Amino acid sequence: MARVDELVSVSINEAGFPVEFNWRGGGYRVLNRPVRWFTRREWWSEASRVPKGVGAGVLEVEMWLLVASEGREKRHYELAHCAIGDKNQWRLHRVY
Repeated sequence: MARVDELVSVSINEAGFPVEFNWRGGGYRVLNRPVRWFTRREWWSEASRVPKGVGAGVLEVEMWLLVASEGREKRHYELAHCAIGDKNQWRLHRVY
């Protein structure tokens, strides 16, 4: 397992599931139905101030575990989705 923590662009389907992401110039196609859960975020290391009225989004982050490939090699990837206010970011968190 390698911790990555880099911004990625993600395409989602109508149900909101990731179906493809781009990382370091490569396009990765999701091969399974991703597993979704919520976890506590490391807010103390991410931001010194929180916008007023943000609420639970400050403490929780949406996580996705999926199998994807760029070509033939399949790997497990963990994506984090942060949608606070007008911020909508996806990060590649880990590669297994």
